[in-house]
Amino acid sequence: MRRLLVIILALLFAANAFSADFGVLLDQKVEVIEELFTYTPSINPWFSWNGDNGMSVYLSVILPYKLSSYSDEDAGTSGWKFIPELSRCAFGYQNKRGISFEAGRIYYNDILGLTALGLFDGLSFKAVTSVGSISAGAYYTGFLYKETAKVLMTDNDKENYQDAWDFDDSFANYFASQRALASFRWDIPIGAASTFSFEALAQFDLNSKNDAVLHSQYCALQFEIFPINMIKVTAGALFEAMQNDNGGFSAAFGASAQVLINLPTVINDQLSVKIRSASGALDDTFTPFTPITLNPQGAVFSNTMAGLTVAAVEYNARIIKSLYAGCEFNYFMQTLNGNSADELLHGGELFASLAWQPFEDLRVTLGGGVFFPQLGNIDGKMSWKIIAGLALSL
Repeated sequence: MRRLLVIILALLFAANAFSADFGVLLDQKVEVIEELFTYTPSINPWFSWNGDNGMSVYLSVILPYKLSSYSDEDAGTSGWKFIPELSRCAFGYQNKRGISFEAGRIYYNDILGLTALGLFDGLSFKAVTSVGSISAGAYYTGFLYKETAKVLMTDNDKENYQDAWDFDDSFANYFASQRALASFRWDIPIGAASTFSFEALAQFDLNSKNDAVLHSQYCALQFEIFPINMIKVTAGALFEAMQNDNGGFSAAFGASAQVLINLPTVINDQLSVKIRSASGALDDTFTPFTPITLNPQGAVFSNTMAGLTVAAVEYNARIIKSLYAGCEFNYFMQTLNGNSADELLHGGELFASLAWQPFEDLRVTLGGGVFFPQLGNIDGKMSWKIIAGLALSL
């Protein structure tokens, strides 16, 4: 009994001395996409610790129990599924000279948001110097859950992604494609109101040599300027080089631009106009842009960035202290790739959302969107989606 009391006192002392904290996020999500209804309740425990010497630890796990219910010919696949997932788990260090390290399962996104986005296993370094901010990182994708990571660069990746996972297969179909990444970024301030950024990213295919191997390298540039206090303008471009297992070489391009305006109104609101584009197939040398992580470019429209151009207008507002609203219109076009001019326009998508947060630990969200192929010249049917969520932090 005395030993147990000593242990409890030691733990309490450690929690106070090192600013430890922990909690549980109870998350409920509902999504309706025409013939598919999904309901995902999840329990997400987390732990954080901050030391006085600049060190920190953060651990989190996602424990979802997902119901998928189909009303069409796929109704036989309806049912519940439990898929546990390790979320952000990071050890960090930061000193007073502007140098920081982070290792574990950490967040990374490329400079333009076109190539890689999400959590990756690895480590990163950042230093703030007299010539700008310099950062570098090394990451691995092979331990991530494949449906979250969406590392789908080759046909083999996509085939493996289609194989459903359950506990009976001993995690054989759980993990994402095995790829290693190395990144370097340099943000250079130019005057008081602009920044020039450069990033190099290399991807190495570590999958079995029996599969189609694909290595890729990306070089991106971005310029950011605040012409006046209320307006931010960003513009950037990237070049991608790819090599396959037969020694073949191909290249692709991408670009993005955005104007963000803080509106001079009585509420806190913003308006942004943006465009992003990635090359399609032109010939044997200039092939479609191939990102590392594949993410749909619309809430309803499911196509990814390869060979796509997206023009968007977005408005976000904080109506009152606890209520947020947003509305976005995206228009999708195929990047010129030899198609005739009457087969380039996919159509437009309108999506609106509300978020109500009456307390710091309670958040309710509701959103809905519709895709209109009638606004384009490529055959397709109108589709829609409704999403709702409830998050309670304990």
